[in-house]
Amino acid sequence: HTTITASAEAGVPVAVCGKVAGDTKLTRLLLGMGLREFSMHPAQLLSVKQEILNSDLDQIEPHVKKILKAFESAAIKEGVERLRAL
Repeated sequence: HTTITASAEAGVPVAVCGKVAGDTKLTRLLLGMGLREFSMHPAQLLSVKQEILNSDLDQIEPHVKKILKAFESAAIKEGVERLRAL
């Protein structure tokens, strides 16, 4: 999150590549952190694109802020699972 925020303030694009970018379980978390550039294997593109199109940033961002403040892994995992239901 810190990298994404700092890069946005500096006007420098940042992207996440690989398995994390292509994992639909993490798409809404990354969007809520401000990520706008994803790079992944072509086989994952459609599912991630669908997840992005079905996401509402106004709903996601407050939940991501709570996740970023959490310290316990169970709370983080629960928060990410809740994001998927939005």
